[in-house]
Amino acid sequence: MKFGLRMCDWFGSVENMVRLGVLAEKNGFDSVWVSHDIFMRSSMVTLTIIGAQTKKVYLGNTILNPYTTNPAEIAMYLSALDEYTKGRALCGLSAGALEYLRWLGIEHERPLTRVKETVEVLRKLWAGENAAYNGKEIKWSSECYMRFDQYKKKIPIYIGGQGEKLLAYSGAYGDGVLPILYPPEFIDIAMERMKAGAREVGRDFSEVDVAGCVWLSISKKGEVAEEPLRKLVAYFGPMLGELGLSTIGLSHKDFEPIQEVWRKEGLDAAAKLVTDKMLNLAIRGTPDDCIAKIEMLQKKGLQHISIGAPLGPDPEESVKLLGKYVIPYFREMEK
Repeated sequence: MKFGLRMCDWFGSVENMVRLGVLAEKNGFDSVWVSHDIFMRSSMVTLTIIGAQTKKVYLGNTILNPYTTNPAEIAMYLSALDEYTKGRALCGLSAGALEYLRWLGIEHERPLTRVKETVEVLRKLWAGENAAYNGKEIKWSSECYMRFDQYKKKIPIYIGGQGEKLLAYSGAYGDGVLPILYPPEFIDIAMERMKAGAREVGRDFSEVDVAGCVWLSISKKGEVAEEPLRKLVAYFGPMLGELGLSTIGLSHKDFEPIQEVWRKEGLDAAAKLVTDKMLNLAIRGTPDDCIAKIEMLQKKGLQHISIGAPLGPDPEESVKLLGKYVIPYFREMEK
């Protein structure tokens, strides 16, 4: 089992996220991911600083999208990061949350097509090829090629999402996948969709690095970071897929009152409407509780877990607990 730490603005400043990223490397994590959500801190800045202060962990964005960031800009940034960190860059890519794009007035008519075409041009650019392209979403001239040598010819592309078509495509063509597992019980459906995509193109699914994204709150005695977790659920819960929510008995209808209060009174007020049932979207409890849930995911085929906010009442202590108890447990199993 590989372990990634996934950070976002809920941890506050860039400085705080950098501190956690460096701490993750010291505590045995394999990768560090930083969210790239609209109107929040840029993952490009944070990841670059973490890259400068670490030596081994892989570095990825969760998740860049080809609507708000042109594929050329994605290629340029990650190529430079890969060069600077001697091959540690990972590309987290998806279509972007529809709600975010609505804020910006951006059309979202063929999201899967745009992701597919972006994957194709990125691979051409990083391979040192001319990326002239005449697609439905991307139309590039023969002037589209990198003007400097690439550190390596391939940066792994991890495709994120929950939708059936996007998961199937990621299983067929992604170097890795970042399926959203809020709740963790969505694992069965997500795995089947990814495997179906791989089967359709005759691909060995074991070639795909599935880095399941979870929310987690861990503490020695099992106290939960309840306030930040409720805010996370209030903010992102309405954007989760209906099918995933249904695996723990929830639906979009349950989130309608939360959305209404959020629009009228703000996130703090909306978070107060988050129910205990909704907290089941996250893994939470003692190290043993968290181990049991991660072990469940492992038995269903997950071999890489990307652990996200809120981490726990004290995020730094939580990273240390994961490094002291959880990661060694799974490393020992692999011997």
